[in-house]
Amino acid sequence: MARLPQLRGLQAFDAAARHLSFKKAAEELNVTPTAISHLIKALEDDLGLKLFNRLTRSLSLTQAGEVYAPHVHEAFRKLEEASLAITDSDASGPIHITTTKTFASKWLSPRLHTFSAENQEFRVKLDASDMVRDFAVNNIDIAIRHGTGDYGDQYYSWILDNYVAPVCSPDLFESGDITPEDLLKHPLIVYEWSGFCEEDPDWEKWFAECGIEKPNLDLAETYSDEHICVQAALDGRGIALTSLLASASHIEAGRLIVPVPELLKDKSYYLVCNQLHSESKKVKAFENWLLEEADTFRDTAVGALMEKEWLKDNEPSE
Repeated sequence: MARLPQLRGLQAFDAAARHLSFKKAAEELNVTPTAISHLIKALEDDLGLKLFNRLTRSLSLTQAGEVYAPHVHEAFRKLEEASLAITDSDASGPIHITTTKTFASKWLSPRLHTFSAENQEFRVKLDASDMVRDFAVNNIDIAIRHGTGDYGDQYYSWILDNYVAPVCSPDLFESGDITPEDLLKHPLIVYEWSGFCEEDPDWEKWFAECGIEKPNLDLAETYSDEHICVQAALDGRGIALTSLLASASHIEAGRLIVPVPELLKDKSYYLVCNQLHSESKKVKAFENWLLEEADTFRDTAVGALMEKEWLKDNEPSE
């Protein structure tokens, strides 16, 4: 039998081939991009073949890499399938969940005690991170991801749509009708969405939704953490454009208001897991509970506001 290459090198190659990025492969495997580069170089030396074309700002597979990649990926899938075949995936024990910091702290964790009370055989372990965790590498059962529903061959189900809106302290405005133009008289707090891509919400897009093009914006504070934006709004330092899920508890309690109820559609939240795990007892128990909680949330004042916007966006055209 021919000597097989090192497993770590094959893992690095599989991740880099799927992402066509050493950086994204490094994030998936929780190592540095330099480590990925060294592992792949060692694999290439071992095989005596070049697997990637390393360009200045991009990465592509060579002809050999194109042939090798699907076989390596299928081998890892088979290994995972074999591991599942000899283990009891429904056994009692921790259920490992990963999701974004905002969804974890503002929506999921305040509700998790009800899941634990109803499913005492499953202890929940929650990883709150804006990094995308790999299921196999990080021993993850379920991911709740903020995205567009493009999850390839993985199992996924829709949970909630996400909308953003301006929020501020009620002390910032006197009673009466508030227009989008009124917001321009106050400092605007900026949250740079974790994706940092052109599709992410921002103040210009929100004002455009209100029919105001190229407004004169007073962008007072910019943060990469949504929690800080919400806190700045609570402190009365300006108006923050945040997801309603991040601000919901403060809106319900009257600590924040939505001065202009014009919502901007963001990505949605999906439950995602490996297809091989999708019918396991603990995954189904958590999925059923999560969908019920999402339905309950839609009956709240903030949830109803989001649902009303969804219905408006999805009205059938005449």
